[in-house]
Amino acid sequence: MKRILTTALATLFAVTLLGQSPDDACLFSQTFYQGTAKAMGMGNALGAVGGDMTAVCINPAGMGIYRSDEVTATLNLLDNYQKSSYYGSDNDANKVRLSIPNIGWVHSKPRSNYKTVRFTQFGISLTRTNDYNKHTYAKGLNPISARANNGIVPNQLASIAPNDLPDDAWHMWQTYLIDDHFDSVYSYTSNVPQGNVWQANEEEFKGRSEEWSFTGSVNCAEKLFIGISLDITHFKRKGSRVYDESNQGASTDFVSWRSTEDISSSAIGFNAKVGLIYRANNWLRVGAAFHSPSFNAFDETRQTVTESQLVTTGHTTYTGQENSYEYTFISPLKCVGSLAFVIGERGMIALDAEYTNYGAARFVAAKNDDYDYTPTNDAIKSNYRRTFNFRLGSEWQLGRSYLRLGAGYYGSPFGLGQTGGSIKKASCGVSVPVSRHTTFDFAYELAYGQAFTYLYDAGDLDLKPVTYRQFKNNLMVTLKVKY
Repeated sequence: MKRILTTALATLFAVTLLGQSPDDACLFSQTFYQGTAKAMGMGNALGAVGGDMTAVCINPAGMGIYRSDEVTATLNLLDNYQKSSYYGSDNDANKVRLSIPNIGWVHSKPRSNYKTVRFTQFGISLTRTNDYNKHTYAKGLNPISARANNGIVPNQLASIAPNDLPDDAWHMWQTYLIDDHFDSVYSYTSNVPQGNVWQANEEEFKGRSEEWSFTGSVNCAEKLFIGISLDITHFKRKGSRVYDESNQGASTDFVSWRSTEDISSSAIGFNAKVGLIYRANNWLRVGAAFHSPSFNAFDETRQTVTESQLVTTGHTTYTGQENSYEYTFISPLKCVGSLAFVIGERGMIALDAEYTNYGAARFVAAKNDDYDYTPTNDAIKSNYRRTFNFRLGSEWQLGRSYLRLGAGYYGSPFGLGQTGGSIKKASCGVSVPVSRHTTFDFAYELAYGQAFTYLYDAGDLDLKPVTYRQFKNNLMVTLKVKY
């Protein structure tokens, strides 16, 4: 359990330092589809259902269900609310964002009612695959430890000259939070108290990951549907992490200090998907899909500014160098198995099971860059494991309208049987036709997750983690036009 906590549960809440980390690998590998309102209302359990632009991202064979042309556009309102608890202090923060998570177009061409191939389809869609908009805040009075003292463990820096200090310690040295002494070897002390300091950590990010899908499919005798898609992936994430400590009232030179890290990441990549849906009989459909690993070329910049306030030196600021990175990130493959049970003309119940191995993600140095990502990739393999995501959905006909219900459980990236970092979802939706060819779909989704994050490594001291609880409220409306 301690191993799980100390990896920071970056599924939702990452506290990283400089450069790429196993936490980033998990964050950029996870997929939480935000496409159409129909998909959200049914818990995204559409692998064997098809006939929807989000279903195409899960199983491209779902496009084979279309028998007419269609255009969709979706608007989404997200409220991401976070509540934290740290050493008995509770705090909260939230982030509200309006976005367009899906647009899509599909063209269906009839072939023959008598031959095996009945319809062929081609479509283009944009679907959001994850949302990075969040705001978290945690604060508490730590009685035993301080990052500017125990967190960098000054006595472990012995024999290291100031110019060779790690970035974190170098910033503290520049702002007088630690001081060096030379007596045949270097040693360091800190004027920050051993404990009884207020600690706060605030993160605010915006961004998203999404896919442009170019999909082709075929309807074989209304029995077998086959599809393939080539996808262009896009990542964009920008924000900051602010950590500060302040004196609780002890008689010392130390007043307060703060570290602000600004991070900006963007990437373009590609993957491919292939899938099929088999209609075994009038009441059962079986689906299967394979998602290849995604190859993403990242550009990233990070910069840290450290400020200190001491009685003797006053206010001091040190601005670190802006570090730029170029690297390739390869996310793990996914396999999806699906079932859909059709209940006459009244509705259907659908189930998806999705397998992935987060430990298979890895970083690769860019061309002409000799940086060695082996330690990072080994840490990814050690910390993260294979897991399953389960999605359940249903749709029930009410006259010309449809009522939809859904639920989902997204397994912990730390492996089967673990609960840290898992996500639970519940959703509902309704379809409202406004004409023969035009429909509005509405959906609401609530997602809940809990994580435990250590703000820094305090060595052997019994540092408590921050407990985060996340509640995501999603409201979505989709306009669908057939022609």
